Amino acid sequence: MNVQLRKPILVGGVTLSIGLWLWDSLQHSLVEVGEWSLLGAMTVGAGFWLLRKKTAHKQPLTELSLPVKREELEQALAAINQLVKDLEAEAPDRDIAKLKQEVNRLPTLLQRQELKIAITGGKAVGKTSLTRTLAESKFATKIDWLETEALLIEKEQQEITAKEKALAADLVLFLVAGDLTDAEWQILQQLKQSRQRVLLIFNKQDLYSPEERIYIEQQLQQRVAEIIAPEDIVAIATVPKAIKVLRQQEDGSVQESMEQPAAQISNLNSRLTTILAREQEQLIWATTWRTAIELKQQAREILNQVRRDRALPVIEQYQWVAAAAAFANPVAALDLLAAAAVSTQMLVDLGGIYRQKFSLEQAQTATGTLGKLMVQLGLVELSTQAIASILKSNAFTYVAGGAVQGVSAAYLTRIAGLSLIEYFQEQEVSLDAQEGFNLARFTAKLQQVFQQNQRTAFLNNFVRQAVNRLSGKRETPSSATTVS
Repeated sequence: MNVQLRKPILVGGVTLSIGLWLWDSLQHSLVEVGEWSLLGAMTVGAGFWLLRKKTAHKQPLTELSLPVKREELEQALAAINQLVKDLEAEAPDRDIAKLKQEVNRLPTLLQRQELKIAITGGKAVGKTSLTRTLAESKFATKIDWLETEALLIEKEQQEITAKEKALAADLVLFLVAGDLTDAEWQILQQLKQSRQRVLLIFNKQDLYSPEERIYIEQQLQQRVAEIIAPEDIVAIATVPKAIKVLRQQEDGSVQESMEQPAAQISNLNSRLTTILAREQEQLIWATTWRTAIELKQQAREILNQVRRDRALPVIEQYQWVAAAAAFANPVAALDLLAAAAVSTQMLVDLGGIYRQKFSLEQAQTATGTLGKLMVQLGLVELSTQAIASILKSNAFTYVAGGAVQGVSAAYLTRIAGLSLIEYFQEQEVSLDAQEGFNLARFTAKLQQVFQQNQRTAFLNNFVRQAVNRLSGKRETPSSATTVS
């Protein structure tokens, strides 16, 4: 097997481990201890404990009902601009002209005077009639009224489009024609999680008795109390029921006719007037913030792919270095030393790709942590058993003793590296270098990656490739391993 060791941490650690083994061999006849060798291998990639990433937490819905502050908007704008700079620096050949154009438009969005208000809801709740009526109303602010497609229908794409239009608006009027259903409640939560300003409109109130109206309004207020204030729940009737009118004629007869009353939306007009007078600036901030967040996600996906393309060869390099170190060291304690050197250097290199700068001391300290986590999750035992079984069933007996350690070291190194990639790709852009690491999220990623790489076909191919490398055989292109 031909592996070049060009990293100072790697060279020092591996060389020291081999030297100590040779010295120790002169004085004692030691036998190999397989289980401890695996413990050395499994410490690979343990740097997550000290990586300074943001500890994400889910905001309570009561917080989501608060308006977007100028400071939050500035942070979002700074984050997307930093992502664009990172893309330009790390992938200068990547075409991001359209993305940059959208990002450059963000400041102009803050200067607009016209507001967009979306009218949305399920089928047959009165969206069209309300849109038409509001368009005829007079407001101090110029408003673009937008009726979305119906929600809660079988056409999935239509519902997705409706939600996108609602999120792109400055304010949403969410119509219901009675008590709130679970499906409607879920959509309201989604809107509020995106910090959208929402008025809950109880339309067709004229179809209910006074007692029923009061009951429904109380139910609505209780159901959405965490995310919508009582004053933002408005009862209206856009097309009230026709009423019977009796008119006395000159000849004394009575003529009966049905007449359509005017729309009953005065309380909605009043609430809208108040909101537009007090919150117009905040509404525009929130819409710009959501746009920045969407662009940030697009930029992140591009940057994640660029960094992943750079990180995968690094992981592959160190998985084979780990295999060689474990295969060459028959003494368990020295195997631990070599594995620690490999894992520390891989951590430093991956940290560089993902803009995670930390000291050698931090990386060395961190490499003692992941092993405990892998043991607790049972990953070491499962992988060792699977690899040993494959080795026995494929006549690799001539290197079986060392191969178990070597292949397991390579496999667990790859699992650790891929888990770090998956974790990094979900992290928020952070300008604060002092933020912590989300251990629970990384643990979930570690389990997910391990499950994805337990497929029989993959393991067989990986073991074959690893044994070929350990025995010095050249790999053919068709035998190359592809890992998710």
